[in-house]
Amino acid sequence: MFVTLFLVPLVWGAITLLRAGAAHGIPVCPGYQLNSEGEDETGPMRSNSTCALGYSTHGGDSTGTATYEQVKYGQKVKRGELLGSGLLYMLYGTAGMTATVMATRNRAAGR
Repeated sequence: MFVTLFLVPLVWGAITLLRAGAAHGIPVCPGYQLNSEGEDETGPMRSNSTCALGYSTHGGDSTGTATYEQVKYGQKVKRGELLGSGLLYMLYGTAGMTATVMATRNRAAGR
């Protein structure tokens, strides 16, 4: 049935909304985390930490760094993007399923 075609975006939208809900709290460095003295640091980022987004193992140089505030802002932007796309997928899936069910019922009632 055509309803299953709209089930995929509905499920994907729900998964995306769950991912958006999980993208909050203490920012996590996606790269190599350094403390204020420049030493390697594990665990969640602290306000005085920097994050080496691109790290060269040959020379030991960072190709891009971000502060705690920048990583936290990036996390906030990502959460907003996930919320928007999740809601859009859910709306598309719900509208498609509703239209398909209504058309199927009208066709069955006409016979």
